[in-house]
Amino acid sequence: MFIRIFFGAMSFLVFFHVILTLFLPADRPLRVGISRIVTPILAPFRNIMKPINGIDFSPVLAILVINLAEWLLSRLVVRLFGF
Repeated sequence: MFIRIFFGAMSFLVFFHVILTLFLPADRPLRVGISRIVTPILAPFRNIMKPINGIDFSPVLAILVINLAEWLLSRLVVRLFGF
C-alpha cells in the first residue's frame, strides 16, 4: 500500500510540474517548490533524452519508469512477504 501511495505521489508531482510550467511563471513559490522536488527526478531522464523540437519528453519517460518501479517493487513485496 505504501509503495503505491509513494510512487503515485511521485507521478502526480511530475505531472503537476508539467501543468504548472504551462500556466505559472517560474518565480511563483508553488512552482519553485514543486520544481525543487521534481528536478532531481527528471535530471537523469533529461540527460538521456534531449528535447525534440523544443519539447521535453523527459516527464513522460520519468512517469513510465516510476510506474515500472512501482510495479516491480509491488511484485517483489508480494513474492517475499505474501501481502
